[in-house]
Amino acid sequence: MRAGILFRSSRLSGLRDGVGPALVALGVTDVFDLRTAAEVASRPDRLPPGVTLTVANVLADRPHGGAVAVGTLARSRMDPEAIEAVNAAVGGGRARDLMLETYRDFAGLPSALHGFGQVLRGVTRANGASIVHCTAGKDRSGWAVAVMQLACGVRTDDVVADYLLSNQAMSDAYGPLLEQFADAGGDADALASILYVEPDYLDAGVSALHSAFGDLEGYLEAGLGLDAVDVALLRDRLLA
Repeated sequence: MRAGILFRSSRLSGLRDGVGPALVALGVTDVFDLRTAAEVASRPDRLPPGVTLTVANVLADRPHGGAVAVGTLARSRMDPEAIEAVNAAVGGGRARDLMLETYRDFAGLPSALHGFGQVLRGVTRANGASIVHCTAGKDRSGWAVAVMQLACGVRTDDVVADYLLSNQAMSDAYGPLLEQFADAGGDADALASILYVEPDYLDAGVSALHSAFGDLEGYLEAGLGLDAVDVALLRDRLLA
């Protein structure tokens, strides 16, 4: 993969002064926001002039999936009532099931097929570097980048290793929240299943695309609407 062409990020709504020029210095010309309408409305991106923003709401058909839960949980009050509500919603293994379902949605939900297709075509046509982001930068964006890597022929083990790099960033960002949640009586395993990524999540999405479309090429063409020219352009854009 070519360096400096495709970046994966968390939300860009809280950029500090000086970060905008840094994005320009990196050659970023296009940003693809995969968040829901509610997420975008509450915390819109702050981008420097000249950067094109494309909103691709991949979970429009299921706006309360596991991928959206990260931001909600991060803003939760750590009082007994809130803890009890979170435990009831995602405790006892339900969080992991929710995340597996979300990744299957990535491979079959109509809004996901439309949105991810929009992103892949957009990356091929970007004038400079592209940023793909959601709220935490690990699920929706992790899937989008993984699909592009697979489309370029990157070994599956390397795709998974790159995807799992999210866990260090999530530990840095949400580690204290996880500890606070556990100390307050929350189901820490349930919260960890939502905050962190697992190879099984990516596998669930890949298995779903194979079941629905036969193979990656079928997913790219029949699912995301890319033709042979689009796929060739994507590979030309991203491969060294």
